[in-house]
Amino acid sequence: MLNQQTVLVTGATGFIGQHLIQYLLAQHYQVIGLTRQKNKASNHQKLSWVSSFEQIKSNNIDYVVNLAGESIGQARWTDHRKKQLIESRVNMTHCLYQWLAQANIFPKLIISGSAIGFYGIDPLEKWQDECDENSPSQPIFMSELCQQWEKAALSYITQNTKIIRLGVVFGQGGGILPKMLRPIKLNAVGKIGSGHQPITWVHIDDVIRTIQFLFKSSSIQKIYNVVAPDHIHQLQFVEIAANILKRKPMLPLPSFMMRLMMGEQSQLVLNGQYVRPQALQREGFDFKYPNLSIALQQILAIDR
Repeated sequence: MLNQQTVLVTGATGFIGQHLIQYLLAQHYQVIGLTRQKNKASNHQKLSWVSSFEQIKSNNIDYVVNLAGESIGQARWTDHRKKQLIESRVNMTHCLYQWLAQANIFPKLIISGSAIGFYGIDPLEKWQDECDENSPSQPIFMSELCQQWEKAALSYITQNTKIIRLGVVFGQGGGILPKMLRPIKLNAVGKIGSGHQPITWVHIDDVIRTIQFLFKSSSIQKIYNVVAPDHIHQLQFVEIAANILKRKPMLPLPSFMMRLMMGEQSQLVLNGQYVRPQALQREGFDFKYPNLSIALQQILAIDR
């Protein structure tokens, strides 16, 4: 094969990491997957698993995709959990760049993860504005988490790094989508809170295609919003999904109940921002799934 380039993927067994590795192997890349699962083995001749950077013997690394980090939605945001979320991202990122420096490795590109949580929430709950890559951060936890993660990656100025701020990633076989669809499938909860809070999403295929797009890009742009150009609020999501699933969820879930159940973490469900993929669109990226209805039809047709 002509393409024998090597990609190191951290967070390789996560939802995005698994899809990315499948794609990279299909494109004939050599892949090194970093995972906490010790002694994980692969029968694929182009895939090797490591549980530490020290296990990597080759200095021939063309690209790095840094996706490592504890799931932000799995457990209530106690002080201990917040510390875990920060450390799992920031410490891993520092370890990655320090190892690259010690090994004298300078990949063509490092893509480091972040999220649209960088832009925080709309305190007025009007959601009339749209954030782009130049929009400011906020002094709330979800934003500060992203700020620290990005700062860690961008502090190593000798490396060529780009940041991808991901929306809610929808795709087959995992992620947050099954949890979002479960109450709809049960004909239970429909509207949550006002129902007008943004759901800023992206299809997993477009995440992977963005990564490949950036591998080939010569742009000096450092930050990319990886979100579909579709504007959808929570009740619209329910209506589209319910129509595809042939369900009629009726029960509303008031905001105060979400706050009671989830505390500060309820911001992920009750608030947010509309975000535009301005940099990608300016550079000519073509979304395969720009529309939620088309995206969900494709995902649910496969998952059934």
